[in-house]
Amino acid sequence: MNVAILGSGFGLYGYLPALLAQRCRVLLPERYRAIVESRAELSGLASEIGWVPDEREAIDLSDALIVARRPADQAGMLAEILHKPRLKRLLLEKPLAPNPATAAKLQDQIEASGKILRMGYTFDFTNWGQDLIARVGASKGDIRIRWTFRAHHYAADLPTWKRFEPQGGGALRFYGIQLIGLLAKLGFDTVLASGVKSTHSGEVESWRAQLQNNEGARCDLEVDSNSERTGFSVDAPSSAISLPDPFAEQPTGTQDRRVPVLSSLCREWLTSQQTPHLWYTRTIALWRAIEDATVRSNSAKP
Repeated sequence: MNVAILGSGFGLYGYLPALLAQRCRVLLPERYRAIVESRAELSGLASEIGWVPDEREAIDLSDALIVARRPADQAGMLAEILHKPRLKRLLLEKPLAPNPATAAKLQDQIEASGKILRMGYTFDFTNWGQDLIARVGASKGDIRIRWTFRAHHYAADLPTWKRFEPQGGGALRFYGIQLIGLLAKLGFDTVLASGVKSTHSGEVESWRAQLQNNEGARCDLEVDSNSERTGFSVDAPSSAISLPDPFAEQPTGTQDRRVPVLSSLCREWLTSQQTPHLWYTRTIALWRAIEDATVRSNSAKP
């Protein structure tokens, strides 16, 4: 099976080593070669890659495709991709689009295409995520999730898209969507409260919410992407974890710590014969409900 990657950032340092651990041939556009060879953790992989002249040929020759681009770019290229008959499988990074309304339309188009889809939701492939799914699925107890850190774009004062809400960035749309996906799988579909804070126009630095699932259990959650404190904690029925970050359980080494969970995601995507459309639809519905209920607090600068 030929699998192509579009995206020279996380697509390379995250998905490339994850894919090479599977039984597939990885195709990359020639212009990515310099990036691969310049990164110490990737340079040894260059000889294992099938290099093609450009992205168009990568798409045309692939049976499966990973798109790890900005949400707006990802949304803009889907129409062409969905009409490629050879292409049977898609793995798209989250969020699917910059906002839930556009994401819902794209989700419908992907479902109609019949292609096997996976979104880049990785929390349910972590040990703590699997434990949470097992415990909450068997209990009506409440849970609390807290995730605080200083995102690289704040630490380095970089104006990247991940910082700006209209582009699909921020504590809610970019970071929080991972938790929204996980909580939608657990049946959380009612928004009791939601609020975001920022100090600059167009940004969302922190998000807090209280959700309820169909069993009456509640989840209080907080995501702060511009915090002096770093930590990730989950308090659930008969279980509590406290980690430096959501992927801290993974072994350290030369590769990005998310590679093992991405490998699990890729393996499941490449072998499955169906798409969990109901889960993805519920995720977007919950995302939309959260956005509709969100109260904004800021000292925004014009």
